[in-house]
Amino acid sequence: MQNRSRLAGTQYLAMMAVWIIAGLLVSIAKLDRFLNFYSSQSLVELEYLVPAIVILVMDRFEVMRGTRMKPIGIKVILWTALLALIQLPITNFLNLLSQLVVPNNIVARVEHFSILTGSVVWDKPIWLNLLYMAVLPSVVEEFLFRGALFQAFRNCGMFKTALMTSLMFALAHGNLNQFLYAFAVGLFLAYLVEASGSIYASMLAHMCLNSVSVVLVYLERRLPENITSVLVQAENTSVRDLSLVYWIIYGVIAIACVILAIIVVRKIAKTSEREQIYHEARKGHGRLKGKEGRVFSVELLIGLLIPTVYIAFTLLISLIRS
Repeated sequence: MQNRSRLAGTQYLAMMAVWIIAGLLVSIAKLDRFLNFYSSQSLVELEYLVPAIVILVMDRFEVMRGTRMKPIGIKVILWTALLALIQLPITNFLNLLSQLVVPNNIVARVEHFSILTGSVVWDKPIWLNLLYMAVLPSVVEEFLFRGALFQAFRNCGMFKTALMTSLMFALAHGNLNQFLYAFAVGLFLAYLVEASGSIYASMLAHMCLNSVSVVLVYLERRLPENITSVLVQAENTSVRDLSLVYWIIYGVIAIACVILAIIVVRKIAKTSEREQIYHEARKGHGRLKGKEGRVFSVELLIGLLIPTVYIAFTLLISLIRS
């Protein structure tokens, strides 16, 4: 088992190394002028996927069994969709919370490429944005983080595995804004995979979560002008100007949604006939101890350090500029 977790650490290190090197090459060679939002989005996913695939192939990784690619029933699909909707207030609250320090990363990226290419991303067909913002990241990232990496660490204990893969997932976003809510989402998706017994459930939840955000933006842009102006004014209001009452109410709603999400995950375990397995996993049954149960390795620590330093550096630069 120690070899599997160490291999997972090597996989993550390779992913982060390729991500940072590719980013530096694009920046130094000024290749971003040849990229649009969609090619940039694809490039990031490839930077994660290619080195991971190379290492998994070298390890003779069995994809279907190793990532729990098992069909899920219609009831699990419906419960999973509900779980994604319940997570929205949680992610939105954490998104706002992070904006007390840093700007919204997705909005900034969309605006950057809109200026760079002279075309507005949201004016493109909705299916195109759903493909690149919802489908592509859901499939690739779930395969890697709740698939290969999750299973590699799984015998170290459910809690440690969920915590570690969520941290890896959050850091891989490369910014503080997305780090907070990505970590929370990662935790729920890790337990969802254990409850359902299938990575398809986490892919679906991830896809639904991203899709709702895309659809809401499209709906907002197509509302009557008088309503749109009110929404634009609200969006332009600084997060720091929000009242304490607003934060308290939104915080209570987010906490309530956390409780509801936990209940729904347990319902999914029951529906999938994995209630006992899920219960034992939460209690830590079957967890390896000693050296065999260690999560950390030198490779993993270096892999975690790379995005941490990058996020800290970009945060420092943004604070200096402001």
